[in-house]
Amino acid sequence: MAKVPTTTKSSRADDRRRGARVGQRVREELTLILAQDVGDPRAQGVVISGVDVTDDVSLARVSFVVMGDTPDGAKAAAALKVLKRLTATLRTKLAPRLGVRRMPTLEFHVDTGREDVQRIDAVLYEVAQELKATGEKPEG
Repeated sequence: MAKVPTTTKSSRADDRRRGARVGQRVREELTLILAQDVGDPRAQGVVISGVDVTDDVSLARVSFVVMGDTPDGAKAAAALKVLKRLTATLRTKLAPRLGVRRMPTLEFHVDTGREDVQRIDAVLYEVAQELKATGEKPEG
């Protein structure tokens, strides 16, 4: 009798949903751990903006921003250094909270997307103010 492949469309979709669920839980629990258990002042103001978990739940890419960061991103760079140093400790604290068989590896990244949006908003605001001052109406 021929074996039927066990990977189906629905099982792949289930894997993606599982990755999304684990990502949401990692985000929630990591936020709590950073707020309550991490005493390093360089990690203060870190806000987890997103967690993308691979379908096989082996890797969690954690994006974060730092509230009140300087324009050159010095606080974010310092926070990234601290988070990378604390990765093993954070995984150890996360594992029992998540209740997963295999804890994903944590990979931290500074979320620059929000900064890009803020810069674009600032430029659009300036353009709108200039148009207002000259009496022109914006197109669209």
